[in-house]
Amino acid sequence: MALTKIDSLQNPRVKLIKELIQKRHRDRSGLFLLEGERELARGLKSGLDATQILICEELFKHQKASETLLQKLLGKDVPIVCLSKKVFEHSSYRQNPDGFMAICKTFQKTLRDIALCDTPLLLIAERLEKPGNLGALLRTADATSVDAIILNDPITDLFNPNVIRASGGLAFQVPAVLASSEETIEYLKRNKIVSHATTPGRGEDYCQAQLFNSSAIVLGSEKDGLSDFWIQNCDRKISLPMLGKADSLNVSATASAVLYEAVRQRQKRAGKSFYNSF
Repeated sequence: MALTKIDSLQNPRVKLIKELIQKRHRDRSGLFLLEGERELARGLKSGLDATQILICEELFKHQKASETLLQKLLGKDVPIVCLSKKVFEHSSYRQNPDGFMAICKTFQKTLRDIALCDTPLLLIAERLEKPGNLGALLRTADATSVDAIILNDPITDLFNPNVIRASGGLAFQVPAVLASSEETIEYLKRNKIVSHATTPGRGEDYCQAQLFNSSAIVLGSEKDGLSDFWIQNCDRKISLPMLGKADSLNVSATASAVLYEAVRQRQKRAGKSFYNSF
């Protein structure tokens, strides 16, 4: 395969890469930038639709692994473009790029796309604003086998480069769907899933909650916490004990604590050792 080579900063592809860092250009074009060797490998494995792949062999960090990935990419029916080091570093969103990028098609999943297991575990996040938090939630959701993460009125978007980076390349492993709070409540009721709203100091100890049953963990925004709608319509309220001066934890820390408690309870119920699972 003859590879296209780009050595000019004025090339239209270079302009497109830079534009896709901004949400308005992602929304308008239906495209997003996936950067990083690990992110690209995991993203394509999860079924992302890449329109073109951009590489710079001079920047490869793990020569053997990078060459192996490149050979796999050459076997796909996707155009591969070689950027010079100057152009790649100019185009990259990262300070220390590793020579791999792809332009992929955006997509939007809905509640109908969720495939529930027999005892589902869902994560619901309302009005998340910080890309790093959404990325961390996606990473934790993958680690704890969450069926899906439901985003209610998010301020940030799934395709933000910082979301993808913070997820460790796992942003697309767990289905992330968009839905209103009202649609989400209806979905939970229809599927007999108990909603557990995380509220500082106003709920039962999260370790006492019956998270081994079909459960949805509901998290509020970083700034305002959960809306009155969720507080009034959730099935249960749960809290983490605050033993110091802090009155709450970061949203991703809260999610990690509660989700791993759900894993612990489910492992125990299945007769498995939680601590021997890692």
